[in-house]
Amino acid sequence: MQDTFAVTIDRPDQGPVRIGPFIARANAERYAGRLAAILRKRPAHHATVSVDIANPGTEHLDPRLPTDPWSLGDLAEHEDEGDFPGLFTRLCAQLGEEAAENTWDAATGWVADSSGGDKRERLAAAAEDWRSRRDDSTSALTRIAVELWRDGLHNVRRIGQITSLSRTTLYAALRDAGIEPTERRATGTKKKETTE
Repeated sequence: MQDTFAVTIDRPDQGPVRIGPFIARANAERYAGRLAAILRKRPAHHATVSVDIANPGTEHLDPRLPTDPWSLGDLAEHEDEGDFPGLFTRLCAQLGEEAAENTWDAATGWVADSSGGDKRERLAAAAEDWRSRRDDSTSALTRIAVELWRDGLHNVRRIGQITSLSRTTLYAALRDAGIEPTERRATGTKKKETTE
């Protein structure tokens, strides 16, 4: 089984905080770099940030906060002041500061407006926007799946873990690209690499 990664925050006189797991080390390192830069600006939160192998038996904060305004707004409304790192800090590490500020403004604006107006209409409009994003995301992920196969990763289960695409979607994407994933001998791969 391939390693996953965690971002660990160590503070003096505090237990470590772990965020993860990340499948790709590069994503964990990008997150850690952003987080360290944010914490350096806040001397009250002196901490060291590192990337380690994730331990499945240890509690981790999820690095993927929701970015839709209603879900993020709900989390923000129920955030405990003592939480470290705070939601906004984690969102900045996830998205970068500029994108995080725009996303946070939308979420707090959603909460402020939720008492008035036609909430159902706003949710329907948001659903339409998110459907188009999902379609774009699925298209990009299927292209990544095909490239992973072409790069020598011939394990459909592992490609599914990386892309979060279903087995059915992966098989269809590979076949559309002229690849027959069940004909493993033709690919010249070792049995160990192709075991599902």
